[in-house]
Amino acid sequence: MLKFIAIGASVGALAMGGVWGLVHLMGEPSGPSAESKMSTLTPGANKGVMDLICELELDLNGQLKLGITDKEPSRIAMAQIDFEKNSGWYQGKIAISESRSGTLQVMGTRLKVTRPAMFQRFGVMISGEEFVIDRKTGRFVQTLTLSDGQVVTLITGTCAQVTKPPF
Repeated sequence: MLKFIAIGASVGALAMGGVWGLVHLMGEPSGPSAESKMSTLTPGANKGVMDLICELELDLNGQLKLGITDKEPSRIAMAQIDFEKNSGWYQGKIAISESRSGTLQVMGTRLKVTRPAMFQRFGVMISGEEFVIDRKTGRFVQTLTLSDGQVVTLITGTCAQVTKPPF
């Protein structure tokens, strides 16, 4: 009888060891969680070139303020931040284009690209353009500065960094 109890205890101990091992192998990694990795990686290093893809739409308040009556659907656009050249651009009709990129300012998780301007559009003189991308939230906001000093938010949206596959 004592022999059966010893065998049962041994089998029980082996089973518990196996279960314990599986729990640790299949459970969460012992390093930082995926969430903490995401929040640490999101701000990114201020090196190289960051390619972004953005879904953008006209801001209703800006559209009304500038008297834009055309219905513009949301669109997908590319954007790029070049930390080495301290510049940035994004695609669009009213955009800081690749051929005339703006000057980059890094403000924490926010990337601000500005460019002076002097052109007339929507019946007003535009004296400056800028867009801001928040690396933490992906939020994109483009504003125009009018010659009378008013700042009008014209385009808003969301951007995500383009990651290249490893092949």
